[in-house]
Amino acid sequence: MAQAIGEAREVASGKNKDVPWYHAKPEEFEPGTRELFENYSHVPAADVDGHVMSVREKAWAVYGLYLSRNWKLDTYPVHNAEITKSYPRVLALLRDLDHERNLLDIGCCFAQDIRKLIYDGVPSDRLYGTDFNSDFLELGYELFADKETCAAHFFAANVFQDGEMWDRVRGKMDFIHLGNFLHLFSWDNQLKICKRAIEILKPQKGSIVFGRQTGNLKAQEVENAASGEKDASMVWRHDAESFKKLWHAAAQETGTQWKLWAELDTGEGMGVGHWSEPGLRRLRFEVERIE
Repeated sequence: MAQAIGEAREVASGKNKDVPWYHAKPEEFEPGTRELFENYSHVPAADVDGHVMSVREKAWAVYGLYLSRNWKLDTYPVHNAEITKSYPRVLALLRDLDHERNLLDIGCCFAQDIRKLIYDGVPSDRLYGTDFNSDFLELGYELFADKETCAAHFFAANVFQDGEMWDRVRGKMDFIHLGNFLHLFSWDNQLKICKRAIEILKPQKGSIVFGRQTGNLKAQEVENAASGEKDASMVWRHDAESFKKLWHAAAQETGTQWKLWAELDTGEGMGVGHWSEPGLRRLRFEVERIE
């Protein structure tokens, strides 16, 4: 358990700004990102850049490198969930007021994906978000200016440790989003996260885990150079087949059955610039319970 926590903290400990993914000035926001701040958070158009970068500096002071891997504030879409194959279907089901359904975003950081779901019409009280660092959750309220209006349920918790908060959501979720999260960890700890997801989902056909993460054309264990530590942690980079093997292992250990889809692509600039690790790709996935 200590090793798992250590991995997360090594990823999260750097505050050095002398890294390729830190931008002192914002580049052009994705249109959807700017739209969210202007129309959901009601930040005046002329103030969006300054508002976002102000919160980014506060977040960087807390855990700079962790933030860089979860949400690059200047050029990435604010809504990681929207770029997944599952988003349209999950969105439609969550908006269906005739059936109560819930979603949990594990490793949600600022909960930007939850805000996007709310903006797209999902009742906010159907949405849950968790991160190991409560500072990110509070900064999320500041970033999206919705402390008084957002009814989503947020809680700080360590995904590797049992506790009251996990007990409260166990067996109650229809959907789990894992955006830019699994790739922070070793194979063994990714397996633990998958098993945690299974126990949180409703034990029924149609429950879904979906998300995206950094992958590679060659499935392999790699040094997490982004941690900024001399003794960097080792993390597992998946290709589509190794991701399926991971989930098959989780299914076998929990006695459940799932339909799996995973695909590598070059989305979000993977394979170029500071993402130029040989073979680096974006991995998108959906896992749906079939029994």
